[in-house]
Amino acid sequence: MRERVKPDLSRPPDFTSFWDDTLAELARVPVGLSQTDPDLWGPVDQSVANVSLRGLQFDSLAGARINAYYLAAADSPHTIVHAHGYGSQCDVRWDWAAQGLNVLGVDIRGFGRSAMAVPNRARQGYVLTGIQSPETSILRGAVCDYIRATEVAALLKSKQSDTSLSLHGVSFAGGLALMAEALTQAADVLTVGVPTFGWVTGRHFYASAGSGGEVRDYLAAHPEFTHDTSLVLSYFDSMNFAAQVSCPTLVGLGLIDDVVPAKTVFAIANHLGGPHEVMQFPISHSEHPDEALWQGFDQRCVDLALHGAGPDFGKP
Repeated sequence: MRERVKPDLSRPPDFTSFWDDTLAELARVPVGLSQTDPDLWGPVDQSVANVSLRGLQFDSLAGARINAYYLAAADSPHTIVHAHGYGSQCDVRWDWAAQGLNVLGVDIRGFGRSAMAVPNRARQGYVLTGIQSPETSILRGAVCDYIRATEVAALLKSKQSDTSLSLHGVSFAGGLALMAEALTQAADVLTVGVPTFGWVTGRHFYASAGSGGEVRDYLAAHPEFTHDTSLVLSYFDSMNFAAQVSCPTLVGLGLIDDVVPAKTVFAIANHLGGPHEVMQFPISHSEHPDEALWQGFDQRCVDLALHGAGPDFGKP
């Protein structure tokens, strides 16, 4: 049974205009799409037939140069975009391509192959880089990197009709994917596992590790910045975006999770504006054997990307 956690939204008065201005600024940056050495993304999986790997670079907000990869499955009309967890980088999803999906994976600025796009991150943690204002926050650029990746995916498939686009993310990437979809309405299906950044106030009380733990430690050392920090983070609170998501959305959560607590995910899911389903698992962000159960979530994401959400999706 779903927990009825539905806190009030914490949108600042200029929330909408802030994001309108951000999208306008991003639109003024040329995509600058180019190909790079695919070896940057590791060896080719020879067991997957009729799939080609490309290394890509493109420009995002403030001219940041972002690295991505693209797996082109022969004649597939279905594309899925994904990113990675906090402090991580993309793994090439040959398994998705083998099932018939074109896959675009992006390393967000400051991580993995896009690490040099953020040469000076805050020593207290990535999420606190530029925390002085929403305009300087690293998260503003991170959301734009994901949005720009969806635009690149559309460019790569622009010559093929009858295409579908799915946005996917787990943890850090889950929060970014949800915000990107809310701002662009680009996807046919959104699939997010333990999406982070939801419910700023709740994260302060319930999250003890990951980006939430970094914020908690920072405010414990500097309590005088609590109000200003919470205000800036509210511009990137994925709960504040959820009502703008109208496409079918699959949400996964772990009932035990110190990084993305279940209550913060329920807070997001209970504000979603379109049909949605919530898959609950015993645990997440751990080394526990029950993490293997998340394979069911991964396969459900692929099925939705390939076949779409049927008329019964999201019904009790």
